[in-house]
Amino acid sequence: MAAASRGSTASAPARAPALAVTGAGLLAAVLMGMADLLPIVSVDVASGSCEVINDSDPALADGCVQSGFERHGPALLLLGLVTAAMAWGAGMGASRPAAAALVAVGLVVLGIALLVDLPVTDDTGAIGPRFEGARAQAEIGFTLELAAGVLAVLAGAVRLLLFGRPSS
Repeated sequence: MAAASRGSTASAPARAPALAVTGAGLLAAVLMGMADLLPIVSVDVASGSCEVINDSDPALADGCVQSGFERHGPALLLLGLVTAAMAWGAGMGASRPAAAALVAVGLVVLGIALLVDLPVTDDTGAIGPRFEGARAQAEIGFTLELAAGVLAVLAGAVRLLLFGRPSS
């Protein structure tokens, strides 16, 4: 880093946008990883706990809480790794293709959230017919998934639209 700063003529204010793009993209990557590990949707039964279901039908109780990994495998973890690399390239490397990839990955994450996960946030699945009063709800993983997608799109778009082409 010291060698890079000695040879660079960019001032700290000029580097701030690059750092902002990189930081937003890296935060999006972390949120994607967290969303894959945390609950996306849960089903609450009338008694307020899936322990009631676990006593009578453990296989059914597995559907009470679904993590991102259970819903779509390691997709968000892998997309998070790609996002981190593209964020570094778009921000610190001033790469327009990396910024475009950042937007694309963000759109894929938003697609997963809105087209795959959102429809099940009010679906009680196999639990609903067996437990009157069961209700499904979105969990923190769903919120993080949406935030990650939006952050990735914004980081890439800011790099593409506001900072133009790098000077030669």
